[in-house]
Amino acid sequence: MLGFKNVVSVDIGSSLIKLVQVSKSGGKIRLDKVGIVDNPAASFRTGSQRINKGVIAQAIKHSLRKIHIKAKDAVSSLNGPSIITQYFKFPPLSGKELESAVNLEIQRVMLGRLNEVETDFQVLPQSEEKNGKQNILFVAVPKSMVRQRVETLQQAGLNPIAIDTDCLALANCFLRLKNLALQEDVMVLNLGTRLINLVVLGKESIYFIRDINLGLESPLDLKDKGVLGRIIEEIRRSIHYHENRGKKNRVATIFVTGGNAPSLETSDSFLKDLELPVEKWNPLEDIEFDSLKLGSGFTQSTGYLLAIAMGLGLREKQE
Repeated sequence: MLGFKNVVSVDIGSSLIKLVQVSKSGGKIRLDKVGIVDNPAASFRTGSQRINKGVIAQAIKHSLRKIHIKAKDAVSSLNGPSIITQYFKFPPLSGKELESAVNLEIQRVMLGRLNEVETDFQVLPQSEEKNGKQNILFVAVPKSMVRQRVETLQQAGLNPIAIDTDCLALANCFLRLKNLALQEDVMVLNLGTRLINLVVLGKESIYFIRDINLGLESPLDLKDKGVLGRIIEEIRRSIHYHENRGKKNRVATIFVTGGNAPSLETSDSFLKDLELPVEKWNPLEDIEFDSLKLGSGFTQSTGYLLAIAMGLGLREKQE
């Protein structure tokens, strides 16, 4: 693992900045420190090159001092429409053969734009198709976005050792904290202020990820029937896509977290129209913590805000 006590996770959202430290002792994962401050530059995540990174950095430094985090190494994550996600299929190949095949496919997909992006790929679980092809998740992030985040963390006095994507951090948090049944596929939604992270998971496996960007000018309002209808349609499309990729298991349950999750009620059409069990998921239900040591403003509902930050802190070190 990434050192736990010596690493701080920094989740910069469009309205809030979340800082988290986790540790592991005796096989149990524990939430040690949490800091949440308003984002003084809400447009930071739009990718604008005119953002004053120093404003964000100062907010992070202030929060680090306030919650007494002395760690210098940091992990963070990015999201949004500028991030490219693709799924490739290849016949079973060895490590080097697979890497060469993926690199060729990446060159085809990126159409000469490889110099503009940072790329990575991950082998997903083998599909249920009879031909047994390998599924590959490929992600490309504009170098300008990565550079902006790295420079912001550095201005805050931190040493960025990894930059992830929000969806992968969300998936990691859920898989590390929840114990799914062997034949159970679920969807996890992180309902943010303006963007929704969506992942489809099986036991210890990531099958599908995407960001749902509704292009909202104001914060997400689940009581707006027009917005709600668009969200439901995007969720249905995602389920249809996943279940038509050769997977035998259907999505059995939808888990909802994020800042908008507490506002969900069992009577909401969001729950009825999807025709699937929908459960709120508070990561604090699955991790140890001492609320008295986490500050006077910390409450149980704070956990809905922390899935991505906690997922960053629990990520495995990649060689």
